[in-house]
Amino acid sequence: SDAGRRGLGDCFAGLIGRLTELNFMHYPIWDASVRIIHWYLVVAVGVMWWSGEQGEMTIHQWVGCSILCLVLTRVLWGWFGSQPSRFNAFVAGPRAIVNYLRSGGRYAGHNPLGALSVLALLTLLIMQATSGLFSQDDILFEAPFAYWAGDWSGTLTEWHAINWMLLQGLIALHLLAVIWYQWRKKQPLIQAMIRGRAGYKASEIRPKPLWLAALIAVTIGLTLLWLISIAPEAPSYY
Repeated sequence: SDAGRRGLGDCFAGLIGRLTELNFMHYPIWDASVRIIHWYLVVAVGVMWWSGEQGEMTIHQWVGCSILCLVLTRVLWGWFGSQPSRFNAFVAGPRAIVNYLRSGGRYAGHNPLGALSVLALLTLLIMQATSGLFSQDDILFEAPFAYWAGDWSGTLTEWHAINWMLLQGLIALHLLAVIWYQWRKKQPLIQAMIRGRAGYKASEIRPKPLWLAALIAVTIGLTLLWLISIAPEAPSYY
């Protein structure tokens, strides 16, 4: 019948459209740079927590420095990196956030609420690592820039502790959101962050090379090491 033929035609057209979409969207939505930074931060934040609790301050300091370098790299990658990783590709305005809360939807990259979470996590991680560079405990530990901070060192040390509590809360919220979207809404967030792409989470734009992000990270790291090398130490009276 005509209705049957039209139904088969629509089905065939839909299949062709789907295959065409998959053919064009064969690049990762998250490039290697984003994935490496993401999973390193998962491990590094855990090590930072453990080393702080155990008083392993040398490990704590250098892991904190590495976190600062990679988070700053991710921020720059949000401006100059692969298109799906840029902030203008996923950060949305208030209207888009309200529409998402009302209607939901699927996004290849971060959804509008996820974008807010990313910005908040990056901000708190930068504040945590930076405040740690100026902190001290007046007894055994003094961070590389504590003497530069002068009287502000105590305030920054207190903020380092407060910021850590905020960061823990945001990480917990982030994990709950991932669990909700991954298992309840069946969105392949974890697979995409491991493999770069998963199902509809893919891109039609070729990603920027890993060496470019590595160059940014090395430049930031060398700059930080140089600043540490020229930072004055507190005078010793013993």
